[in-house]
Amino acid sequence: MRYFIIVVACCFSASCASARLEKLAATAEDADPSAVTQELPPSEEVDDEPVVTHRVELDTSMGKMVLGLYGKAAPKTVENFLSYVKSGYYDGLAFHRVIPGFMIQGGGYQADMEKKESEAPIPLELIPGLRHSPGTVSMARTSDPTSATSQFFICVADTEQLNGEYAAFGKVEEGLDVAIAISRVETQSVETDYAVMDDVPVAPVVINAMKLIQ
Repeated sequence: MRYFIIVVACCFSASCASARLEKLAATAEDADPSAVTQELPPSEEVDDEPVVTHRVELDTSMGKMVLGLYGKAAPKTVENFLSYVKSGYYDGLAFHRVIPGFMIQGGGYQADMEKKESEAPIPLELIPGLRHSPGTVSMARTSDPTSATSQFFICVADTEQLNGEYAAFGKVEEGLDVAIAISRVETQSVETDYAVMDDVPVAPVVINAMKLIQ
């Protein structure tokens, strides 16, 4: 099953969003991340930023990032993510969808777009009022809110339309410039055994390794 983010990225025009919405209606399971599903309510402000309890080094073919995770505010989501990190699951996978001015998504496909099997899905765990801002790390999922497994995304811009809908569980503490650079690489559409995948980097952006450093 393909994982995605069902929103309108801020860089898309109304006509582009409309076209992608038609695609969503035709193949809901393989819906594009820029398709509109509903009008979202405004998010509340967070009084205090969640406490970072763990840090993970994300080493990619384009540079390194350090992710700070909110283990107290999103314990189930962080535990799930760390289980994949500690097992080496992410090592060698790719960022298979990148959209400038929006986000980069990885954690589910090899560089050749071969899907990697994941563990069972987890419940949707929201941190009240937490916004999806540049550097936010969040879980990707299908249209089912309780379908998140291994795939995650990193925001490279303010994406208010994701607030209260997707499980943000950390932030990029170092290397946001790397995420932004990844979001700007040349992309293409690739036909796989599952679907036609859009926004796939022409030159694979690989996760060399992920490891818990604190």
